[in-house]
Amino acid sequence: MERQLSEAEKRIVLEIHGRICFVTGHEIPEGDEIHYHHIKAFSNEGPTDIDNIAPVCVNHHRHIGTMSLQQYRDKLELETFFEDGADEKRLDDVLKKKIGKFGQEVNHHINDNGNIIDLVFSDGRGGSYPLFICPATQTKFFYGIIPAVNLRNDNDLQPRPLEIKRIWELCRHLQMNTQLAASVCRLNDGQILLFDGQHKAAAQIWLGRKSVECKIYVNPDARTLKETNLTAHEKLRQMPFYTSTLIRKYGDVFGADWDEYLDLPGTKSEKGFTSFLVSTKGKSKGDAKKEMRMALIRDILNSEDPKAEIFEFISEENRSRKNPLTYNLLQKTFFHDFLVQPPLDVEFESEEDFRKQEKVNLVRLFNIIAEETLINKWNPESNNSTHKRTERIYLSGAVRAWVPILRDAIAQVLRLYESDQKEKVFFREITDEDFDVIRGRVKRLFSHKIWDDPNPEVNANLKINESATTKKFLKDNGLEVSWVLGSET
Repeated sequence: MERQLSEAEKRIVLEIHGRICFVTGHEIPEGDEIHYHHIKAFSNEGPTDIDNIAPVCVNHHRHIGTMSLQQYRDKLELETFFEDGADEKRLDDVLKKKIGKFGQEVNHHINDNGNIIDLVFSDGRGGSYPLFICPATQTKFFYGIIPAVNLRNDNDLQPRPLEIKRIWELCRHLQMNTQLAASVCRLNDGQILLFDGQHKAAAQIWLGRKSVECKIYVNPDARTLKETNLTAHEKLRQMPFYTSTLIRKYGDVFGADWDEYLDLPGTKSEKGFTSFLVSTKGKSKGDAKKEMRMALIRDILNSEDPKAEIFEFISEENRSRKNPLTYNLLQKTFFHDFLVQPPLDVEFESEEDFRKQEKVNLVRLFNIIAEETLINKWNPESNNSTHKRTERIYLSGAVRAWVPILRDAIAQVLRLYESDQKEKVFFREITDEDFDVIRGRVKRLFSHKIWDDPNPEVNANLKINESATTKKFLKDNGLEVSWVLGSET
C-alpha cells in the first residue's frame, strides 16, 4: 500500500527541487497548491522515498492518471514533438530530435567464405557477424545491435508516417518488457535503411536508447523486398503505404468499421468502403455516401495545409458573431458544384485518384474568395457600406446563383469544355498560373454593379432560394459567365 508523505518529507522534497513542477520545469507560484508524485510509478515498484518523489502542479497532477512523472513528461514531450512543424513524422525526425546526426555510413566486408560480415561504424567501432542465407530468395542477412546514428528510415520501402498513439504504447511497453522481434533493415551503398519496425525503433530511441536490435538484409532486390513487406502485413496490405491525411481521417470518422474494411483483401476505394457499409453493416446506400461526403467536407474545411481561411466565417464554427455561411449552404453550393461526389471507384492514391489535389484546389479557391469578399469586409458590428455589400453577396439565393456561374467560368479558364470534365473541375492538378487567372475572374465576378445597386428590390430577388430564378435575375442584370470571362477594363 502506498504510504503518505509527512510534512517534513514534503519540505525536504521542496528543498531538493524547489517550487518547480517536475513535468515541464515551470515554477509553481507561491500560494498555489503543490502535489507530490512518484518519479518512477508506485505501481511499477517505485518506492515512496525522498529521491523518488518530486513536486508537480495541480493541473499536471489532475491529468497524470496512473503514469509516473517521468512517463507523463515523456508523453507531453512526444505530443509537443508531433504538434511541432510538419504534420507527418517519420523515424528520421525522431533520430534528428534525439540523436542529432544520423544515417552515418557503415563500411562492410564479407569474407571469402561468404559466411561472415565485418562492419565498421562511423565512430571507428565495429564487429563481425555471422551471415545467413534466406532459402527462398538466397538473400544474405545478419543480426546485430546497430548504433542509432547509423540508422535512417527507408523512404522507398517505408513511406508511412509515424502514429503517436503507437509510439506511446510501445514506449510504455518497452520500459517494462523486452523486445521480442528485431527491426528489419537493408544494407545498401553503405546505408542501413530501416523499413519494418519503424514505430518500435522510434519508441526505443525516444526512450533514450543509443542502439537498436536489427535484422539486416545485405544488398537485397528492393522490389522483391517491398512486395514481401506488403504481403507480411496482410491485415494492412494496402493502407499503411498511403500517406494522405484524408485516409487517416477516415479512420477517425468511421472507427472500427474502417479498420474492419482494411482487413479485407484487395485494393481499397471509396466505392469499396461504401459497399462494405451497405452489405456488412446494414447501412443504407444514401447514409453511407452521406457519411463519406461529410468526412471529405470536414477534411477540406479543417485543413491546415493549406489553411482554409473561410472556416472562421462558418456559423457553426464561430459563434462569437453573426456569420455569412453555414455548412448547409456550403454543401448545397460549393461542395455540390466543385466536389466530385463520392463514392469514387478508383484505388486510394493511385494515379487516377486526385482527391488530395481536389482538396488543395478547393481550399485555394475558398481562400481567394475569403480574401476578396470577407476578410476585413465582413463586419456585422459596424454594419457599414462595405459590410452591407458583402452581406448581399452572401444572401442564400445569391450564393446559389453565383457559385455555378463561377464554376463554369473556372472550367473555361482550365479549358474544360465537356460536361464530364466540368463535373470534375477541381479533380486535377492546377498550376499557380491558372490560379492567378482564377483570382482575376473572382475579382471580376464581385466587381459587378449588382452588388452596389441601391435598389432595395435587389436584396429581395437575391434572397430567393431558387437558384434558377436568382440566376435569371443576375443574367437579366448582365451578370453571367460571359461577363465574368470578359476583360477587366
